[in-house]
Amino acid sequence: MVRADLGRLRSLTGSKWGKHPGALPAWVADMDFDVAPAIKAAITARVERGEFGYDFTDLDRLVGCWADRQAARHGWSPDPDLGRLFTGTLHALDSMLLLHTEPGDGVAVFTPIYYPFRTTVAASGRRLVDVPLTGPDWRITPELLAESIDDGTRLILFCQPHNPLGRVFDRDELAAVAEVAERLDLVVISDEIWGDLVHGERAHLPLQLADPRFAGRTVTLGSASKTFSLAGLRSAVAHVDVESLRTTIDGLPAHTFGRPSSLSAAGAMAAWTRGDEWLRDAHAVIEANCHHVVERLGAVDGVQAYVPDATYLMWLDFAGGPLADQPARRLQDEHGLVLSDGAQFCPTTATSCARLNVATSREILDQMLDRIVHALDEGGRP
Repeated sequence: MVRADLGRLRSLTGSKWGKHPGALPAWVADMDFDVAPAIKAAITARVERGEFGYDFTDLDRLVGCWADRQAARHGWSPDPDLGRLFTGTLHALDSMLLLHTEPGDGVAVFTPIYYPFRTTVAASGRRLVDVPLTGPDWRITPELLAESIDDGTRLILFCQPHNPLGRVFDRDELAAVAEVAERLDLVVISDEIWGDLVHGERAHLPLQLADPRFAGRTVTLGSASKTFSLAGLRSAVAHVDVESLRTTIDGLPAHTFGRPSSLSAAGAMAAWTRGDEWLRDAHAVIEANCHHVVERLGAVDGVQAYVPDATYLMWLDFAGGPLADQPARRLQDEHGLVLSDGAQFCPTTATSCARLNVATSREILDQMLDRIVHALDEGGRP
């Protein structure tokens, strides 16, 4: 059974628990659970051997292992020869963005969206093209999609399942994206690192399975980072089904992008080959926690919450209640609860929203919910 011990968590120095001492953190997408035993054993064994030299055994198997997992869990058999290694999904995303576009080119995102997507577009001098999603269903609307993307757009940054909304987009929605991508000859970068955390009867649908028009124009990103809470180990796979991008990447000096370390490769390999028992336990806790949040917050006025299709992140909307103005800041400053600010994900339509991380114990989660309920019951006053 997975555990999340408050005493251990408060001793950690990582960003989640170390950045806001004394507060309850539910912001950055790290789990509070102890790491899977197989992962700890794989890394500990290498440390105890003192083996920190050149060893590419796990690195050379990493792309193939990811491809095998895609086939076994999601029914997609990616070609390992199209895989390239990076130190993280954002590293891969940034690299593809810079290699495929020029300053001023349009880059489409489905908002509200994981905020590093927004910041990387702005920092690179590209033009952000917002395709808005609206509640309560958060579906992709073909008409709005076609209206939003202009002739100057060259790239779509996609997130399937979606962060922060937790949506798993269906075939009809993805067909609309494929139609636009084909018509305008766009490359699609599909961040699919949440694919192993889909809830209930739903299933992860890789873009490459969803519509044949994605073939030859899609870069699919995969990592063990979110499923197994290994973001600090720094490894990712990019399946580059875009010939021009592969040619460009392979024509650069061999060390241009670097590679994951032997420790990070060992951790990812252990996760993907021996971590599923731990994952089943963690996933069960996460699903139950999502339903618990909806049950508890549904009993109070001033906030809306729904069970996501996937991820351990929940999108809370405080519109119309006492916390409608900057809810994340007020909950942190006045109640010691740190959520992700909705305005980071979309500065125009999500200012009354916040993102809650539920990958923790029920006891810790209830302390977090107590603070939200108290803030709402007290009219937002501390």
